[in-house]
Amino acid sequence: MSEFIKNLSEQRARAWEQAKGLLDHAATEARDLSAEESEQFDRINAELDTADARIKSIIDAEQRNRDIEESRARLGVPADLGATVTASVENSDEDTVRSLMNGEIRSARFEKRAITSSSSGGAVPTSVYDRIVEHLVQTNVVRNVATIVTTNTGETLNVPTSTAFSTASIVGEAAQATASDPTLATRALGSYKYTVLVQLSNELATDGAVDVAGFLARQAGTAIGVATRGHMTTGATGGTNPVGIVTSSTAGKTGSTSVSGAFTGDNLIDLRYSVGSAYTSQPGVGWMMNNTAMAAARKLKGSTNDHYLFAPGMNGDPDSLLGFPVYLNDSMANPAVSAKSVLFGHFPSYYIREVNGIDVAVSDDFAFDYSVRTFRVQLRTDGLLIDQTGAVKHFVGGAS
Repeated sequence: MSEFIKNLSEQRARAWEQAKGLLDHAATEARDLSAEESEQFDRINAELDTADARIKSIIDAEQRNRDIEESRARLGVPADLGATVTASVENSDEDTVRSLMNGEIRSARFEKRAITSSSSGGAVPTSVYDRIVEHLVQTNVVRNVATIVTTNTGETLNVPTSTAFSTASIVGEAAQATASDPTLATRALGSYKYTVLVQLSNELATDGAVDVAGFLARQAGTAIGVATRGHMTTGATGGTNPVGIVTSSTAGKTGSTSVSGAFTGDNLIDLRYSVGSAYTSQPGVGWMMNNTAMAAARKLKGSTNDHYLFAPGMNGDPDSLLGFPVYLNDSMANPAVSAKSVLFGHFPSYYIREVNGIDVAVSDDFAFDYSVRTFRVQLRTDGLLIDQTGAVKHFVGGAS
């Protein structure tokens, strides 16, 4: 698999060299890309994105296999899947889902737990919680880079947020030191309840060959992931949803006027250096933008040299701008006048609070006349940028 990833990475690198050739050729003639060249450049960009998605899916699959093998080794389960092994374990998540479908129970809470072996010695299953979260992470990139705080209960957490640091000064002998307190504000981390209804026909729900748990995880995880991504990216203040990381970010660079909010290479360089080294020296620093902005960023060079700011990732590493990884977020705004289209900074400064567990309930009565069963999946969560002293900054398109 690793050799396959290497080959895909090399293909991406070759494709990017072709894209750079188009841009360089147009630059030597002091013109924009022609219609034919633009079409070719867009096709190459699509190939880059497709190869990147394949690499990520392979890496995810390899990680899942490693997790399973580690769990099997801890539990003493032999590598031969046909071997008969008896393990004393509690009712599995799969059994719980079947109990929901059979009407034996009406609701259940799935919590994060260690992977356990099945009593038959078969392949070790991932818990329903982990499967839902896997799809949630795939669709909500903010959750992928933020700091996750899990609580057992959902009462409001009052969290101090910093807006300015304390300062130090030289004090003479026997002189009184002047107090310099940090500027703090108290913000609340709540537990907004995200709910999705997933329906399945009674026939499929009772068919033992159907992976109902996988179906639930995919549908619920994707739906909740998209909803939370939007709020955790651009959610407004006001106590009705999580406050987005864009909303809480501070201004780093404003673009030029009369360019429809577009950014230049120099704009991105200025944005990068608007964030202090106290943050950029820490893990978790990077860029966040959508695909439209990323396509524009791939064409940019610094003003003092001929080097492109963009570099394709190799062997599963993320693409980078100015040496920092880029995280694509479909909920970010397109470059436009007054739009905050690019973020740069320390993303773990954004905290996501989740109330432990994912609740699943089933009803045969909700859509009785359609002969379908309705599963209700709920996750309680909230988000907030804790450090507002400049940990995350944005580029905003210049006014026209």
